[in-house]
Amino acid sequence: MKLTYLKTVGFRKFEQEFETNLYDITTIAGGNTKGKTNILYAIIWAFLGTNLTGDDKVWLGNKNSDDCYVELKFTDNFGTNHTLVRYKNKYDNQKNFVLLDDKKAEPEDIQTFCGEKKLFLSILNPNYFTSKKPSEQKKLLDAYLPELSMKVVYDKLDDADKKCLDGIPDNITEYLKELNSTETLYEDKIKNIRGKIEYAQNIANEKLEDKKTFEKAEELSLAMQELSFLTSKAPNIGKNEQQKIVNELTFQISQLEKQIKDLTSKMEAGKKTYLSIKGQSIAHCPMCEQEIGGQSRTTTIVNMKKELELSFANRTKLEEDLSDLKSKLIVEKCKLHALEGVPNIEQEKQIASVQQQIASLEQEMHEIEKHNNTITLKQQNIDEATQNIITLKKQISEYEKLINTVKQTRSIAHKLFINYIEEKMNFATKHLNNVKIRYYSVVKDTGELKEDFIITYCGNEFKNLSRSETIATSLELCNMLNKISGLNIPLFIDDSESCADYNFIQKYSQNTQVLIAKVEKGQALDIRDTSLQNDYLQVA
Repeated sequence: MKLTYLKTVGFRKFEQEFETNLYDITTIAGGNTKGKTNILYAIIWAFLGTNLTGDDKVWLGNKNSDDCYVELKFTDNFGTNHTLVRYKNKYDNQKNFVLLDDKKAEPEDIQTFCGEKKLFLSILNPNYFTSKKPSEQKKLLDAYLPELSMKVVYDKLDDADKKCLDGIPDNITEYLKELNSTETLYEDKIKNIRGKIEYAQNIANEKLEDKKTFEKAEELSLAMQELSFLTSKAPNIGKNEQQKIVNELTFQISQLEKQIKDLTSKMEAGKKTYLSIKGQSIAHCPMCEQEIGGQSRTTTIVNMKKELELSFANRTKLEEDLSDLKSKLIVEKCKLHALEGVPNIEQEKQIASVQQQIASLEQEMHEIEKHNNTITLKQQNIDEATQNIITLKKQISEYEKLINTVKQTRSIAHKLFINYIEEKMNFATKHLNNVKIRYYSVVKDTGELKEDFIITYCGNEFKNLSRSETIATSLELCNMLNKISGLNIPLFIDDSESCADYNFIQKYSQNTQVLIAKVEKGQALDIRDTSLQNDYLQVA
C-alpha cells in the first residue's frame, strides 16, 4: 500500500482545509505543536475511525468546528488507486459517512486494505504494539503466524525422548500443566506419608517399662490349700499319726537342705578349680597335684565342666523336691492344727485371715497381669508402627521414582515446547535484526516454563531501553508485523531526530513507504519528498 494524498477539514489542529501529497519517503518537519502527528492521526482515523489507541469514542475534530472530514488517496498492493473519505458531525451521527471510491463503505470493505484494527495500529503507530501487555502482544502476533503441526517438532526428538513422552501431546501447554499438577500431587502424598511416619515414629520410640513377675504364686497356692483344708470335712486320722507325718516331712526337709548346702559348697569349690585350670596353659591336678597340660588338660576341663553341669542339675532337682516338701508340710501342719481341737471361733478367724491373704495376693497378681498386658499391647503397637514405617518409606521411594519420571518427562516436554515455539516464530523473527523475542520464561519458585513475550534490543529488555533504542525496537516490530501479514502498510517514524545514528530509510524504504516526523525548531509544518535525497539520517 502507498498513501499518495491527504486532505483534512476541521481535523484536530487543522481548523481550515489542509491538504498534502505523500511520497515514497515523506519527511514531515516543523516545530513542536505544528501538527506533525496530525498526519498520523488523520491516516488512522480515515481507515479506522479511531485515535492512535483504537478508541472510536474520542472527538478528533477541531475544537472550533462541528464537522470533521478526512480524505485519503492510496494505491493498494495490486496497483489500484482508491479514495477513502470519512466524515463525522459533532452532534448528529445521522450525518456521518464513510465512502470508498465514492461508494458507501462498511468496516469490512476497508479492512480488505488495512487489515484488522489492532494489526493496522501495530504497524502504522510505532507506540501501539509496545504499549500492550506481553500476553496481548503474543496473541496479536500468533494470529498472523502460520499453523504448525506439533508432529513436525516431535519427529525431531530422539527415540528415547519420544518413548518418555509416550506420544505427541495434543496441547503442549496443557500437557505441561498436567505434569506439574501430577508432581504436586505426588509431593503432597509424600508430605502426608511423612506425617504418618512421624506419628508412627513417636509410637515406635516409646520406652516400655519392664514386665513384672508375680513372685508369690507359691504363697498363694499354699494359702488356697490351707483354706481348702480349713473349710473341708476331712476325717480325723488321729493326732499322733498326723504328728508323725509332720515330723517326717520336717526331717526330710532338713536332710534335703543339708544335701543342697553340701552340694553347693562342692560346686563352688569345683567351679573355682575349673576356672583356675581353664585360665592357665599348665595346671596341677586337684587330686594328686601332678602337672597337667595339653590333651590331658583339655580332657580334665571337659570332665570338670560335665561334673559341674551334673551337680547343677542335681541341685535344681533337690530344690524342686524341697519346695514340694515344704508345701506338703504346710498342708499337714494345717491338718494337725485342726486335729488339736481349735475352737470353731478361732478356726473362723483363721479362715477369714487366710481368705484376706488370698484376696490380697490375687489382687496383686491381677495388677501385675494388667500391667503386663498393657506392656504387651504397647509392644504390639511398637512392632506395628515399626513395620508401618518400613512400608511408608517404601511408598515414599515409589513416589520419588514417579516424581523423577515426571521431571524427566517435563524436561523433554519443555524442550518440545521451546522447539515448537521457536519453530513457529521463525517465520516472524527472520524479519528482526537487533530485536529478539523470548517466548517463554522460567517461574522462579517452581522452575516450570510458561509462555511469555519478552522483547529485547541488543540483549536489553524493552523497559530498560533509551529513547532512540525504543524507537528502533518499535520500528523493527512494526516492520516484522508488516512482513508477516503481507499488508505492506506505510511505516511512520516519529521523533526521528532522537535517532540520528539510525539509517531507517536504508533499512525500511526498499519495499515500504516511510513517513518520517522530524522536529525543526521554530519552523512551520513542512511536508516534503525526500525519496531522492541522501542527506537525511546518515549512518553513524
